[in-house]
Amino acid sequence: MKQKAVLQIVACLVSLALFSCRSTKITRATFPSDTTARSTDSLTKEKELALAKTILDKIKANRIQYRSFSAELKMDYEDDKGKKMNNLGVNIRMQYDSVIWVRVAGPLNVEGARILITKDSIKIVNKLEGTVTLRSAAEGQELLKLKMDFSTLQDLIIGNAVFLSDSISNIVTTQSVISFASSQPGLTSLFNIFADDYILQQCKITEPDAGRTGELTYGDYKVVDGRKIAFQRKIYVEDKNVVKVALDFKKMVFDQQESFPFPISPRYTRQ
Repeated sequence: MKQKAVLQIVACLVSLALFSCRSTKITRATFPSDTTARSTDSLTKEKELALAKTILDKIKANRIQYRSFSAELKMDYEDDKGKKMNNLGVNIRMQYDSVIWVRVAGPLNVEGARILITKDSIKIVNKLEGTVTLRSAAEGQELLKLKMDFSTLQDLIIGNAVFLSDSISNIVTTQSVISFASSQPGLTSLFNIFADDYILQQCKITEPDAGRTGELTYGDYKVVDGRKIAFQRKIYVEDKNVVKVALDFKKMVFDQQESFPFPISPRYTRQ
């Protein structure tokens, strides 16, 4: 597992664009809120504001709360250059507002990399190459080309809505889906949520200045300890390259005592 590949895995992991195998076919999402046709055109401004508040309140009510979280998942990956990495297994452990721990393994459960992210630092051990990368949080963001804080990373992994401001527009309602836009400095986000329970269906995040777009699709929702959470997620990322990923969560556990072992061999080369 080359160091560059490990960095790609880490970058995609913390943005929920995780790398793996099996020639994933992913259909691009469509967002009615990204068109000029709007079903709310006939509403008064007051009614549209009230509808926007209801949507935001319902989404916030669905927010997944936890003290700790652990998960086992499989990942499928392909990019526009024909690159694939087969049958990677991932274990994730998180302590809320404190730690993100990741173990990446290949065939036969042979560990390839281990990652530890805190508010202050990011550490990556590449066991196959015998290297270790130690960076501050700021250096880690530059290394991985990611512009998101620690809380956002945790929300992405757990499945909460991210880059959602308190002001939404372009609301389009149908019988099954509600679509809307949310803007922040440097970012435009489009959301599709299910009309019956207001949980996430799809999200598209665009950074116009960086020329980067990411789409996330959520499915196979199950209830785990009273929390409704997506066990299947599909990701499409378009930057300099195009990456398509499918995540298949096998197991999730909430609020149990977790450990975050991160041994570093003195024989490893510092990067």
